[in-house]
Amino acid sequence: MLVTRSTFLPNSLFIRLTVNLSRLQKNFESLAAEDPLWTVLSDKSKRGGKWDPKEFFQSGEDCIRGLQERLERIGVYMTGGTALDFGCGVGRLTFPLSRRFERTIGIDISASMIEGAKLNSHRGHNCKFILNTDENLSCIETESIDFAHSDIVFQHIAPRYSKHYFLEIARVMNPGGVFVFQLPSHLLRGSPFRKRLSYTLKAFLQKFGIGKAYFDMNAIPRKTIISYLEQQAGLTHIRDWDYPAAGPNWQSYLYAFQKPIQ
Repeated sequence: MLVTRSTFLPNSLFIRLTVNLSRLQKNFESLAAEDPLWTVLSDKSKRGGKWDPKEFFQSGEDCIRGLQERLERIGVYMTGGTALDFGCGVGRLTFPLSRRFERTIGIDISASMIEGAKLNSHRGHNCKFILNTDENLSCIETESIDFAHSDIVFQHIAPRYSKHYFLEIARVMNPGGVFVFQLPSHLLRGSPFRKRLSYTLKAFLQKFGIGKAYFDMNAIPRKTIISYLEQQAGLTHIRDWDYPAAGPNWQSYLYAFQKPIQ
């Protein structure tokens, strides 16, 4: 397991306080049971079962169409054999990806989300959904993915796990394959220490069965991400864009990397 420095706290303290994968899974299972569509796309006005399914899934098509147009402007085209939607939820982005690739794999840590995606599988083409609670992607073959994508997912995963998943995604990508993902770089407003302390208190209360499920927000500095994926994962940085998907308090980017052709 890789251990990396948090943008908020020294390593030794961060490791003890951050949400582990087991707790992350429990939080998402609890939130998904209450309101699965809002858990995927957390619009305050839609909380409490107010998402209209048609509108919700159309937002996914709009997102992927916008991504396709963005990538085509730099000469990257969303076509090919197999796409991976990491953190697929109920398939909001998996289904529009499936209309652009021959096969699409959606993977998620939540059993409830995977079940919801399978129930909506008629919305896509040739989609496969996988429940994965491991710290790796051993369920996916090496060099089998042409396009990997993840949006508003890594921000809820502790950096030490995210970096390990980055290595795994690099492993499963075909040479020439493209990896596009979103991740906050740093806080724009508020105290990082207070925010981390708040998450720590929530995690502490959960251990005693009195805490509510919550989203843990994480960030990795832009320069750190680019350096790590180039030096450790062997990917080439193509481009990144300002991408305010994490809300107004965070500086967030959309990154595009490519696996070199040997």
